Amino acid sequence: MIKKIIIALILIIQFIDARAQFDKPQAQIGIGFNIPFDQLKGEFLQSEMLGGFYVLTINNDFMTKNYAAKNGLSFFGKAKINFDTYSIVRGTFGISYNTFNIFESSKSGNIGVVVQNINNKIDTVLTSITYDYGFSNFGMGLGLEIAPSSFTKLISPFFGGSFNFNFMSGELSRTENRYDSVKTNFSDFRMGVNLEAGLEVNVTSNVSIAGGYKYEFGNLLLKNTNSSIADAIEFGKSNAVINDEQGRFFSSIYGPVINSVRKEVISEEKKLNWGTIFLGVNINLFEPEKSKKKKTTTK
Repeated sequence: MIKKIIIALILIIQFIDARAQFDKPQAQIGIGFNIPFDQLKGEFLQSEMLGGFYVLTINNDFMTKNYAAKNGLSFFGKAKINFDTYSIVRGTFGISYNTFNIFESSKSGNIGVVVQNINNKIDTVLTSITYDYGFSNFGMGLGLEIAPSSFTKLISPFFGGSFNFNFMSGELSRTENRYDSVKTNFSDFRMGVNLEAGLEVNVTSNVSIAGGYKYEFGNLLLKNTNSSIADAIEFGKSNAVINDEQGRFFSSIYGPVINSVRKEVISEEKKLNWGTIFLGVNINLFEPEKSKKKKTTTK
C-alpha cells in the first residue's frame, strides 16, 4: 500500500511539473467598466426657480456630500512575479487610470446674471449656460495574487488585493453663451486598497485571458478638508483640494446667479469607492522551458 501511495505521489508531482502554466514573470494589460459607489456617485447639477424661470445650477450636495461620478472606463497594466514554479502565488505591481462621467454629455440651460439696467438699478437677467464635469484617478499599487489551480494550464480562479497610491482629480467647466469658458479643478493624493477575483483561461503556453471584478477603497488614508479662504472652490481657479474629510470650506460655485461671493459650506466625510468589471490579457515574458526527453539506448 505504501509503495502504491509513493508511486501515485511521484506521478502527481510529475503531472504538475509538466502542466505548469507559468514559471517566469508575466505582464497584464486590460480594460474595465467602472461603477461608482458610496459618496463617489451623485449628481452635480440641479434645477432651481429664479423669477418664475427654471435655471440650471450646481447641486448643493456636489463636493459637500458626494463627487457626482458616473460610470466610466478603466485602463490598467500589471507586472507579476511568481513566487513558486507553478504560478500559484504572485507578487504584483500595477498602474491604472480610472475615468468617470465619460458617457455623460454636457448639460445646457439658463442661469441668472446680475446687471445694472438703464435706470441704474440692479437687475437679474437670464443667460445660456453649459456645464461639463469629469472625475478621474491614477493609481499605483503593490499586491499579492493567488491562482490555486494555475498549474493545470486550463482554467483557474484567482483572487488578490493590493495597497494603492491614488492621485485623484476632478474638473468642472462652465461655458456662458457658448463662448466664455471657465473651469475649476481639484486634486489630491490618497492611499487605499483594492480586492479582486476572477477566472483565468489559458490560450497558449504564453498567453491567457483574465476576467473578473475589482473593488476599490480609494481614500482610506489621508482624508482632508481645507477651510482656508485661499483654497475656495470657484470658477477660474485651479488646484483646490478634494475636501473629503468632515469640516468646512468656501465656495462660490453654488446658487442660481453667477457671482463671486464665497460661501462657507459644510463638508461631510466621504468614501471614494468604486467597482470595476474587467477583462485582461496575461502574457508570459519568457518561453517556458520545454521538458527534455531522456535518451534511451538499446542493447
